[in-house]
Amino acid sequence: MSLIKLLLGIIMLTMGRRLFWLFIGAGGFILGFDIAEHMFPHLPHGATLIIAVIAGLISAVAAVTFQKVAIYVGGFWAGGYLLIQVLTEFGIHIRHHWLPFIAGGIMGAILMNLAFSLALIVLSSLFGAILIVQALHLSAGRTSIPFFLLCALGIAMQYGLIKLKPLSPKG
Repeated sequence: MSLIKLLLGIIMLTMGRRLFWLFIGAGGFILGFDIAEHMFPHLPHGATLIIAVIAGLISAVAAVTFQKVAIYVGGFWAGGYLLIQVLTEFGIHIRHHWLPFIAGGIMGAILMNLAFSLALIVLSSLFGAILIVQALHLSAGRTSIPFFLLCALGIAMQYGLIKLKPLSPKG
């Protein structure tokens, strides 16, 4: 799962704004995996992965089919998930996960409503950064600097401040 999180994190960090359907699909995949893992802890890893892929595909198709609704649902989900993951990564113990999920979800949905393009850049950069930090399995207390650097890099790249040039063979 670490490799999948790393790849999804890199894609979200660099192309989340351009690939809205993938942002929503990746969110559905991660949410599906987490829910399957928590609800069915004895399920084989392959089965959990299949559930996650199905959830991701359904999310991606829904994002394309119901774009207006998907904007709010995606913002809600991303905001809630991100708040819980950031709190957890920084060592803040959460007793009731649903409270910060709802708070973060409301913030994410409001952001998506107010400034869709900018919110998509910020949320996909945050989402990508948290996935990369999780995939790297950094020890407690060593996640904040990479997380914030990755967020800044993702925002700068997606906003167009940093442009990657393709490698070209020298003649």
